[in-house]
Amino acid sequence: MPYELPPDAVAGVVRTFQAARERLAQAWREHRSTDDYLRSHSALLDAAVKSLAELAELPTERLAIEAVGGFGRRELFPYSDIDLLVLLEDEAGEDPILAEHLSAFLSALWELGLTVGAAVRTRTEFTVEAGKDVSIATTYLESRLLLGSARLYYDAKDDFFAALDARAFFRDKMLELKRRHQKFDDTPYALEPNLKESPGGLRDLQVFLWCARAAGLADSVEAMHRADLITEREMHTIRQCYEFLKTIRIELHLLAKRDEDRLLFDVQEELASRLGYRATGLMRASEALMKRYYWHAKSVVQMSIIQLQTISDRLFGGSSRATPLRLESAFLARGDEMDIVAENIYETDPNAILRTFLVFATHPELTRFSTRLLRALWHAAPEIGPAYRDNLRNQTTFLEILKLEKGADDALVMMNAWAILGRMLPAWRHVVGQMQHDLYHIYTVDQHSLLVVKNLCRLRRSEHAHEYPLCTELMTALPNSWRLIVAGLFHDIGKGLGGGHEVIGAEKSDAFCKRFGLSEPDREFIHFLVLKHLVMSRVAQKEDISDPSVVERFVELVGTKERLDALYLLTTADIRATSPKVWTPWKAGLLETLYKSAVERLNGSEAEKSVTSIIDDRRARAAALVHGVTDATREKFWKELNLVYFMRHSAEEIAWHAEMLAERADSPDPVVRVKRGTAEGSLIVLLYLPDTKGLFLRAVAFLGKSGLSVVDARIHTTSHGWALDTFVANDAFGKFASSDSLRKLERDFAAALTNGKPLPPAPKCRLSRRSRHFPTRPSVQIQPDESGQAFILNIVATDRLGLLYAISKVLAKYGVNLQTAKLATLGERAEDVFLIDGEALHDDATLLQLEAELIEALLPKSN
Repeated sequence: MPYELPPDAVAGVVRTFQAARERLAQAWREHRSTDDYLRSHSALLDAAVKSLAELAELPTERLAIEAVGGFGRRELFPYSDIDLLVLLEDEAGEDPILAEHLSAFLSALWELGLTVGAAVRTRTEFTVEAGKDVSIATTYLESRLLLGSARLYYDAKDDFFAALDARAFFRDKMLELKRRHQKFDDTPYALEPNLKESPGGLRDLQVFLWCARAAGLADSVEAMHRADLITEREMHTIRQCYEFLKTIRIELHLLAKRDEDRLLFDVQEELASRLGYRATGLMRASEALMKRYYWHAKSVVQMSIIQLQTISDRLFGGSSRATPLRLESAFLARGDEMDIVAENIYETDPNAILRTFLVFATHPELTRFSTRLLRALWHAAPEIGPAYRDNLRNQTTFLEILKLEKGADDALVMMNAWAILGRMLPAWRHVVGQMQHDLYHIYTVDQHSLLVVKNLCRLRRSEHAHEYPLCTELMTALPNSWRLIVAGLFHDIGKGLGGGHEVIGAEKSDAFCKRFGLSEPDREFIHFLVLKHLVMSRVAQKEDISDPSVVERFVELVGTKERLDALYLLTTADIRATSPKVWTPWKAGLLETLYKSAVERLNGSEAEKSVTSIIDDRRARAAALVHGVTDATREKFWKELNLVYFMRHSAEEIAWHAEMLAERADSPDPVVRVKRGTAEGSLIVLLYLPDTKGLFLRAVAFLGKSGLSVVDARIHTTSHGWALDTFVANDAFGKFASSDSLRKLERDFAAALTNGKPLPPAPKCRLSRRSRHFPTRPSVQIQPDESGQAFILNIVATDRLGLLYAISKVLAKYGVNLQTAKLATLGERAEDVFLIDGEALHDDATLLQLEAELIEALLPKSN
């Protein structure tokens, strides 16, 4: 029989360990001392490991059991792995009886309820493997002997450090860090960060400590200070960040009851509550927690960069040997590195703090800051206060940065990373780390705003002109385009302060312009952009932009071609900076169509035309585009359509409809035609058949079942009772990329419309974590339109599969007719606008019931 440890004795060790862990967790809830918890937990595991090793009758003179990794440095979190190295004398590696006892020992460790990460190696095997694998070397840096042969332990340790190449170790850790950061998109501002692995997490603090230890420079933060590697203030900052992250990780493990390091939406609110954060009128408790997390993560990134460069300078000599080249009075270039002329330069020349970024941006040959510069900049940043901001020279330098033709975006990103931007713009500090639970922004407010600025600056560069040719043309022609950069910084700066953020942002941009001495025309221009930055997106996505009156109202608001150009550029940059999911070719097409229609209106080509003349022009253009249909047949078909039809469709759409339908105007068989739209991935679907009750519902159900997401619907009934409906849908997964698949879709759609089967139930769906924990509050508004003949239904809800079907089903129940639908999906948030009519809308009591049922239909129905 294989060797086993006495079951009762093992159970006794496990009970003792688990009971002590429970007492430790209770003590944590009462006192929250990270050092006490982590050291006490490590001591408990020490005792359990030793007890199980004794039960396994291990020959301690022939082996050494070592705690490594986090366990080795006595930082054992509630559900961290049991990291062990069992080191054997070379001859013991061939002993089958010892191997059997070790196997039983390691199996018993699993009974403790923690993941066992143990390796068994002979002394020779370990030395060879540690020299090849940086992860093994890293783990061993923090080893300590639990039990066994001290001689074996210290001999192996001597072998390890004798073979350790500190420079190679450093290079490997830098490559490892780079790859890890790339895995998390190189940002500490992820909405669901990993406490351990994300940039700004615990691992970043540990990496520079490992590198210092491997280089023989220091084995702790305190030792780094004694060795003049870090200043006293840096030491306190590192300690504070480490303490904060350890506190959250302990609480997160205890909450999740497993080794969980991700700050998922599922746990953020409960975690915040446990840690004492409370909601206010402006901020959730979870937002307060995450904001504090981001501030600490930002500090960790700063400290990591400074300390790793410091260690690199000690190991490789840095660029100090390079011949210095004077850049200006405060700065030198040493190779590709920018340095300061003296360590106290920011004290003797405070304006140099801002010139750091101006000089760096205007010297593309420079790729990084020196360690000395970074350390001096970090220490100087807190000196920026009201007097500094009001200094005319400093204001001028800051405006010079904003006005840079190249590099303004990179300069602002670096200023934010080193906490300079928030000190020059106090209003900016509020949005640093400010989360956005609107289901379509995936970045914090500061990161989103800087991405908007980056998108705008990108439009200035000819090498990117192929991406958005029209936008690049407009940006390069726009006078004083730096004003757009200011608007980009301020457009969301009012978020999280209550009220309309665009109004608050416009007020704050006014204050900035006045404080920094900008001209009145520039102030008004920036004020307009910030105040109206949401308008163009709303009109393009929610209103019928083929209606001349819609375009006219938009043009009246914009006023000038210069404002129109700037608003179009800012809107494009803004939407692109929310999330890769939000910006789509369809939305780009809507914005461009509205922009070009507005330009025509501003140029006067449409200004004086009546509705009748506009329709006549549209019909004439459409007639010229129609092929294969006689004039008489076409005109006979058009007589069945009212003025509204011609107002809601472009000449190209009207011509396509005529080609497809004119000769089938009275056909009892359904006509279904599908073609690809101009936007990538979009399909245009045309339905024509005798109108029947529930027809729109059947159409929506079929499209949803086919995996198509409707973004636009235009519903018409001809004078002789035929439905002429047009849908624009996104084929997100490319199911209908081939012509054969389009023809099959047409056949299947026609059959589904006439099969007479009962309507299917609304589909259920699985919501994302973000939608579950930060859902959009459903909103329904029904108001008469300007004509007084129809109503506008505005709906805001969490987007989900079957949402349009659920809405349509309620409308059909109340006999409400749908004329048009504009469906805007912003990430996981739906903002839909419908033009509707029906008797129920004229009765107040019925209208209230309809709104109540729509709200109920909008609530997510998850599996």
